Amino acid sequence: MEEKRGNRQIQTVIGKETSFQGTISSTENIQIDGKQEGEITTKGTIIISETGEGQGTVHADNLFIAGALQGEAKITRKLEIFATGKFQGEAEMAIFIVEEGAGFHGTCQQNKK
Repeated sequence: MEEKRGNRQIQTVIGKETSFQGTISSTENIQIDGKQEGEITTKGTIIISETGEGQGTVHADNLFIAGALQGEAKITRKLEIFATGKFQGEAEMAIFIVEEGAGFHGTCQQNKK
């Protein structure tokens, strides 16, 4: 997943041993290595690493899932689920990429770029 992220700099990290419940509003990139429950809204990218788990609603420009997300995702640009990733819920995006071995259970709507 490292090479897929490119040179995106992560400004906010929810650590591997951290659980967070609540609302996050940001304009920066966010990485979830631990557990998050609630709502995240950012104009940047959300990365859910292999150890990361999210539950709730996410709004972002891009969403990369290598861990697990359950809920609703409203993504302006690209939603990518890596081979280790799992998504369950409703997703809306412009570009949708699912690697072989990834899990997707739910509905999706592709919007214009």
